[in-house]
Amino acid sequence: MKTLRHAIIICAVVLVPALSMAQPADRAESGVPGAEKQWSEMGPGKRQELRGLYKKWQSLPPERREQIMRNYMLFKSMPEEEQKKIIKNFTTFQRLPEAQRRQIVGAYHRWLSLPPARRAVILRNYTIYQSLSPREKEAIRKKYLLWKRMAPEQRQRLIKILREREQSR
Repeated sequence: MKTLRHAIIICAVVLVPALSMAQPADRAESGVPGAEKQWSEMGPGKRQELRGLYKKWQSLPPERREQIMRNYMLFKSMPEEEQKKIIKNFTTFQRLPEAQRRQIVGAYHRWLSLPPARRAVILRNYTIYQSLSPREKEAIRKKYLLWKRMAPEQRQRLIKILREREQSR
């Protein structure tokens, strides 16, 4: 969840300054101090890469560009330690195999599709879980593994039993 947001922010952080330098050479004023000097000192390969990024930027819908700019401004307003953490998370994410990255992005999209009330319950439970001792966390992990190994019918029976217990209280 946070990882994808961090990835979006870091993309903006990398993309926005690069785009300021990637404008075609005939448009020398980028509005970014030192961009012209950086451009002139840059190798041809890097220039070509930045031109490609610029074309990609130009092809984005205005709403998407605005979102990237907002993320960039958000990133730049964060404390340096938070920025470093985001960069580290993004680097870690980029190093993951493609299948694992797709899985993470899919989980993020599923998260976004949840109703706000359900997300609030999950966040509350996560906060509670974080406050548990390592022993309590391990006990929960073991119960979860048992749950995963159960057949669907067993799970349904257990849910029914637990609900009946809850109602009899």
